[in-house]
Amino acid sequence: MNNKGFTLTELTVTLAILGIISAISIPSFFSWLPRHRLQTSVRHIYDDMNMARSRAVKTNTDVGIEFNTSNENYRVFIDTDRDQDFDSGETVLSTGTLENGVEIISSTFTDNTYGFNSRGMSAGTTGEVRLTNPSGLFLGVRVTTSGFLKIINSTDGGTWS
Repeated sequence: MNNKGFTLTELTVTLAILGIISAISIPSFFSWLPRHRLQTSVRHIYDDMNMARSRAVKTNTDVGIEFNTSNENYRVFIDTDRDQDFDSGETVLSTGTLENGVEIISSTFTDNTYGFNSRGMSAGTTGEVRLTNPSGLFLGVRVTTSGFLKIINSTDGGTWS
């Protein structure tokens, strides 16, 4: 007799193996997801700030980035009046929203706004924007006077490096 197919024993063993693999991998996935969302949000801010600096040099004008700490978003804009504040009539270059569960815990920029001048350097003070997630992980972006950007981290939200 030439029977084609699987026996009940083979199917049971296969399902048991899949169940064990799932039981091991699902908790790992759920601990990975918040970290990934935080890293993605920080990378987007970093990339948009780099874009703002490049655009300032390219267009020979100030470009600002304004963080909205209550709505967990930000916008990059051409700062035509060079006051490091978004005003009506100024062009928005891009906007960004933080990933789900990620929040801005602080921004050391004056009025949560930072600007690059036409040379790609700080149009005002240096500072940082700091983010966290529900898992208690902390990442941020630091900007120096020269306009250099660096992703920073903290183990407790107090000391950043």
